[in-house]
Amino acid sequence: MRPSRSISQELTDLQRACRACDRCVRDGIIPAAAPTFQGRPDAPFFLVGQAPGPVEVEERRPFAGRAGRELGRWMARAGFASDEEFRRLTYIAAVMRCFPGRLPAGKGDRPPPGRALRNCASWLDAELALLRPRVLIAVGQLAIRRFLGPGSLEERVGRTFGEDPLVIPLPHPSGQSRWLNDLANRDRLARALEALDEQRRLAAGVDPGAVGAPGSRLDGR
Repeated sequence: MRPSRSISQELTDLQRACRACDRCVRDGIIPAAAPTFQGRPDAPFFLVGQAPGPVEVEERRPFAGRAGRELGRWMARAGFASDEEFRRLTYIAAVMRCFPGRLPAGKGDRPPPGRALRNCASWLDAELALLRPRVLIAVGQLAIRRFLGPGSLEERVGRTFGEDPLVIPLPHPSGQSRWLNDLANRDRLARALEALDEQRRLAAGVDPGAVGAPGSRLDGR
């Protein structure tokens, strides 16, 4: 369904305001602001991650680095025909909109500080209220806790939660994570991607239970 002109304009105004946000700079949390997100008003899926990394900030495109390539492989398993299709059908944001910086030791990125999460919360709340996605993909522990509260990945990944939107938790696709070294956790990821594939088919108007049902492309226009 094509979104109304008013929703499209509201989203454009909201995105413009978010890109101009420098709350965390003024609060001394980060040295420079570069809010990074991507999406269209007609996207049936909404993915929420943790925070952009240095590659994402440079390209101003979420999941543009190594973790994004792994996420792309997961989305291919979920039936998306290409990364381009996945991004066309998915609004991609994060609980912190700017790069939080590197850890002092230089090994990995700094976790988003609590004050930064509070600063960014209004942007995510406004996007969700405006877009009302049918499926919310929560990637990583921070994003999962944002919507489901405390709990382990083992308790969450491989299951779906709620209805409006339906929440599908995924682990973070970071190369530094060792969570998927466990075979049971890889099985949990496989179940999560199967659930996402089912929702993709439903959004495309394809019966997910039909034998040999094709992985039809969604129009998304």
